[in-house]
Parts: sequence; C-alpha cells; structure tokens
Amino acid sequence: MFDLSWLLLRLAALFTLEGFIIDIEIFVFIIGFLFYHVHLGLKTIINDYIHIRKVKLALIILTRISTVELTRYALELLI
Repeated sequence: MFDLSWLLLRLAALFTLEGFIIDIEIFVFIIGFLFYHVHLGLKTIINDYIHIRKVKLALIILTRISTVELTRYALELLI
C-alpha cells in the first residue's frame, strides 16, 4: 500500500532545504512546509506507538493545533 505521508515528508524536507538558499519570500512559504513536515513526523510516531484510540486522537489534535500556532508565531517573527 502506498503511503502518501511518506512522499509528503520527503517533499517537505526537499522544499525546506531549497528555501534556505533561494529567497525570503519563498522561505516564508517554506516555513509552512517545515512545520507540516514536523506534524507528519509526529503523527507517524503517535500512530506507531500509541494504541489507545482516545489518547491517540487527542495527541493528533494537539499536534495539529501546535503546528498551526508555531507557524503563525514564526511568520509573525519574520514579518
């Protein structure tokens, strides 16, 4: 079975490396990919090691909220 999150993790890492090199506008765009990469990695870890369904759902929701907040704070810092 093909896992789309594996491909998205690799693409996010690739775009993050290019963002440091190219331009500040692209760097701002790439910050979103960086935190999405972190979110997908944490989601994979949670799905692999947490087996209680309610705890897993709560952790994934908290991961998503913290990813959005970290992205917002990083963008505020740059602008």
